[in-house]
Amino acid sequence: MKNRSGQIIILWLFLLPSMNQVVNAQNQEYITGKIINSATSSPVPFATIKLKNNNLGVYANAEGDFRISRNTDFAIDSVIITCIGYKRFSLAYSDFNETEANRILLTPIVYGLHEVKVEASRRIPGPLAVIRKAIRYIYKNFPDKPYNYIAYYRDYQKKDSTYLNLNEAIVQTFDGGFGTSSFFNLYRLLDFRQNNEFPRIEISPYYDVYKEDQINSPYKVIPKAMMGDQYGNELFILLVHDALRNYNKRSFSFVEKLSEDFIGNHVFANPVTVLNNNLVLYKISFTAKKFVTGDSLSVAGAIYIQPRDYSIHKLEYTAYYKNKNKTLKPAYNIDIEYGYENSADSKMCLRYISFNNIFKVTDPMDENYFRVLSSGWDTLHKAKTTIDINFNHEIDPKSASKKDNYVITLGKKTLKIQGIQVVGRKLFIRLRDEDILGKKEACRINIYNLKDTRGKIIDQRKTVELYQYRELFVQDYNKTLPYSDSCFIMMQPLNQNCISKVDGTLNYWMNTPENITNRKK
Repeated sequence: MKNRSGQIIILWLFLLPSMNQVVNAQNQEYITGKIINSATSSPVPFATIKLKNNNLGVYANAEGDFRISRNTDFAIDSVIITCIGYKRFSLAYSDFNETEANRILLTPIVYGLHEVKVEASRRIPGPLAVIRKAIRYIYKNFPDKPYNYIAYYRDYQKKDSTYLNLNEAIVQTFDGGFGTSSFFNLYRLLDFRQNNEFPRIEISPYYDVYKEDQINSPYKVIPKAMMGDQYGNELFILLVHDALRNYNKRSFSFVEKLSEDFIGNHVFANPVTVLNNNLVLYKISFTAKKFVTGDSLSVAGAIYIQPRDYSIHKLEYTAYYKNKNKTLKPAYNIDIEYGYENSADSKMCLRYISFNNIFKVTDPMDENYFRVLSSGWDTLHKAKTTIDINFNHEIDPKSASKKDNYVITLGKKTLKIQGIQVVGRKLFIRLRDEDILGKKEACRINIYNLKDTRGKIIDQRKTVELYQYRELFVQDYNKTLPYSDSCFIMMQPLNQNCISKVDGTLNYWMNTPENITNRKK
């Protein structure tokens, strides 16, 4: 969707209810691993790693990395690893290597529809029929009564392969059910930390509207796009973009309202059959229609639907934009997976949601931008009304000679410049003696478009391009916790919220993959 200014609105504004935070840190050792596609040697994102007897599970991240707490209670347990489109893999917990990262190979499996028995119909349905029915059955397949879940949450920025500003939390969500708006959901923090194993730099949590000529914005901006910042709370931004939970609300371009716009905005391929463990799913790939995206954007994605009950298990969505080199770059990516809570007859519950988007921001590490170091009245020249300004770089004489680049005021009066002189990094601006009349302390100067000898304009810092990640992985459903002190997450960044205290020991841990701790080799 385009607004009147021609910008792409990729993410929609939502307001969520008042909420607060929670703490219970655990210092534990971990067994680490990486899930690999055996056919391509590429990472398998978001695989499920579950302890069979202890009924605890974690998820690999987008790079296939995971870790499991080293616990004597797990010694005789077995680990089951599953991912949609791959053969199930199992091993004993005791078979894990405790000193090195475990490399686990999953075998991909994709079938044609004719190779798998489909119970839903005697004939192969078309993609539109499958998706229409799946959307119509959301009210039937997803929870319509209140429920809660506990999840590991993290947000961070990424520049190339470097992870920055990792924040982690254990969050309990209280959802009123799909019959109610997520606006009324409540959230508690059970734990929160800023992970200092990663580099930290000062980046605003807030977003601004993108402008072509924007410079030195203190806020994050998305090229050709706009996004509501949800008061700087990245958790709320993530949950807004769950297009299944918010199926009848705008979630993101170009899904918009899943129940109304998804089908009309996309072109769908014929279903292929994949397995999630032994569960048959239709995988329906799609692209966005050109009249929706225009020529500068493209979309690729897939939706996974179970043909027996038409439940939606997964949505993958990536939007790309053309940069100045006319090559495609990901603007944002969303992965959402739901699964049956207990059995194929139970309601669907969230497994994980991952959302990342590109953004630009003034580089907080840029200390070499062209700027004023000091200024004052020159005391060496005979003229006592000469302003002496020192810069950190040598000044370009041509741009410095333009009087229009300076506005000098004394109170409400604009003063005229008599002369300009450049000496290396020094700039001398002479004013008329009669204009000052002993009121030097009230004089102000604004400088515009002045350049250094490298062509850099004054006060214009470099911008840096990063990706913002937010990820939530569910660990437990419908748990009643004994709170000794509780509060709900408010509309502000997580580190400014309170943490609810729980009596006793929690069985939830920060699932920071070992691969992204940026440790020195």
